[in-house]
Amino acid sequence: KPIDAEGAMSLQITKEERENRELLLTIQVDQGRVDQELRKAARKVASNYRIPGFRKGKAPYHVIVQQVGLPALYNEFLEDLGQQVYLDALKQEELEPYARGSLEDVSLEPLTYKLVMPMDPKIDLGNYRELRVEEPEVTVNEDDVEAQLAQYREQHASWEEVDRASQYGDRINIDVHSVIPPAEEGGEETVVFNETDWEVTPDEENPMEPAGFDEALLGLTPGSEKEFDLSWPEDSQSVHAGKTAHFKVKVNGIEGYVQPELNDEFAQLIGPDYETIDDLKNSIRDSLREQAKAQADNEYLEQVLDKMLAQSTLNYPPVVIEDQIDSMLNDIQMQLRRFGIQDMDFYYRQTGQSEEQMRAGLREDAVKQAERNLIISEVLRVEGLTVSDEALEERITTMTQGDDTETSDQLAEFLRSDSGRSILESQILRDKAIERIMAIARGQADAL
Repeated sequence: KPIDAEGAMSLQITKEERENRELLLTIQVDQGRVDQELRKAARKVASNYRIPGFRKGKAPYHVIVQQVGLPALYNEFLEDLGQQVYLDALKQEELEPYARGSLEDVSLEPLTYKLVMPMDPKIDLGNYRELRVEEPEVTVNEDDVEAQLAQYREQHASWEEVDRASQYGDRINIDVHSVIPPAEEGGEETVVFNETDWEVTPDEENPMEPAGFDEALLGLTPGSEKEFDLSWPEDSQSVHAGKTAHFKVKVNGIEGYVQPELNDEFAQLIGPDYETIDDLKNSIRDSLREQAKAQADNEYLEQVLDKMLAQSTLNYPPVVIEDQIDSMLNDIQMQLRRFGIQDMDFYYRQTGQSEEQMRAGLREDAVKQAERNLIISEVLRVEGLTVSDEALEERITTMTQGDDTETSDQLAEFLRSDSGRSILESQILRDKAIERIMAIARGQADAL
């Protein structure tokens, strides 16, 4: 039988291309190789089991076959031999599959393995260089600027004594004495309130009882006094239902929740980089514009990729989608760990679904994400984009800037290692491919 340079027997291989970039390999193993494996298996069986009429390990091959049967001997080596046959087949046919192949079937006499190999996706981008997508204009809503200013004012607001009439929302310090007169002459009055230095805040939406008490505290000034009567309705849940009380109130002080004025002093309070209120407003506008631009760019990229997908032809093995679902599940698991949930089975029980159901629920998004990734990878390939050592070092410098020198040094060391460099290079290449895609859609690719 033919032997290759490293001593492995050649295989009889038939290749059949299937849909979705899968290749079926029908591999017939040389009978001489099978016989060797059968005899090795027989020796192993003979050493482990006593064959009647023979000393342990001394029974001849044909007797062992009679005793245990050929299928039992095949089972001793089918899996291990299959692994080796898989590697030998890749080498013999010079195949580089997209992912590890899977066993579809195995038959005996002759020993034949059927392996399904996922091959690299084939992507035809069509006339992608002519693709044009109108980019939306990024604007800043002045209402958003005012909302940010209002948030800053709220953050720096405080309770301050005010010399004006009280109003809803103020914090009022009062002495209050309230009694219900006796029902009969000579009876005892009922004390409702007898408080000093009592802080109350009149609230129009959630008033105190009895009704009208909050309103009665409005329009008062520090040092003023006021007397008034208030009643509880007959159907009130209060013990004073249906009764009227006389109130005497003295205002000791009023504090208002005061927000700073929008002036230059306020701007300097927000940060040392702002000399005037216009500086602060412009900074807010720039920040909002950057946020809007980032969101618009993401939405624009998705729109461009969707249009590229519509004009492209994609042919890829099913494992591409399964890998994407695996990645999405891994992201979910990492998020759960941040909340202290380590066991995905626990999560499945809590949500009342199985892993299979969850994978099915993720499939639609996985297809969309995987196909977009294939488009990006193909643009990267056909455009011949590369990463220079200078670009790698620049990215490392950016990523390791920080106050913790030890942590930064450790990260830099990892990023310069082979595995770290590979990860970083992939990230930069993806960024460059996305940049090129967006430039093409904008009609600016020739400038790059």
